[in-house]
Amino acid sequence: MTALDFYFCPFACSGVSLCALEELDLDYSAHPVNIFSGEQKSPEYLKIHPHGKVPALVANDRTITENASILRYLYGQTPGSTLFPNVTDDVERARQASDLIWCSSGLHPIVRQIRRANRLTDGDPQPLVAKGIEMFHDVLRGIEARVTAGRWWYGDTWSTIDMYLLWLTNTAASAGFPLDDYGNVRDLRERTAARPSAARARAIEINAVKSQGLPIPQ
Repeated sequence: MTALDFYFCPFACSGVSLCALEELDLDYSAHPVNIFSGEQKSPEYLKIHPHGKVPALVANDRTITENASILRYLYGQTPGSTLFPNVTDDVERARQASDLIWCSSGLHPIVRQIRRANRLTDGDPQPLVAKGIEMFHDVLRGIEARVTAGRWWYGDTWSTIDMYLLWLTNTAASAGFPLDDYGNVRDLRERTAARPSAARARAIEINAVKSQGLPIPQ
């Protein structure tokens, strides 16, 4: 049996992989990392993740980093699970990987630009925020058209992409991004948040905040 240790920060993007671990009902140990106090840069944590980031998944003493890699690893360990639709075609598998990479390397930077533009410039962050908002509106129009009539990203099948979209939109909304014009996206978010695995992951994050004295991101 593979021993799994998962390092995360409450309400950070690591919550997407945390939800996947709960969705798959895997036996793992959860380790909150206080990125607000700089714990991710400590010598102890840098031995786990040399880039000083979350998430990190240690599987039998071998570390996997980045949500996209962790999620594909978990799916590979549980073939036929709910993380992705079960496909046998190599092109379709590659397209699933593309969707995941799009979330992590395409949409995540846009949301970070909206939420934390001050970390990207020494000057006025507002032009960056405005551009990020413009770009995210473009993205959401496409998502809104795709998830009509109660559909998921992959139609009738829930996947970890829906969870990633929930985290991305939650993070943007926490910075004041307006979601009112996107009824289908709002419905997708509500259905995903109501999934038992998402609720359990959030409970783990809240417990970490309370038990470890971690701040809730503002």
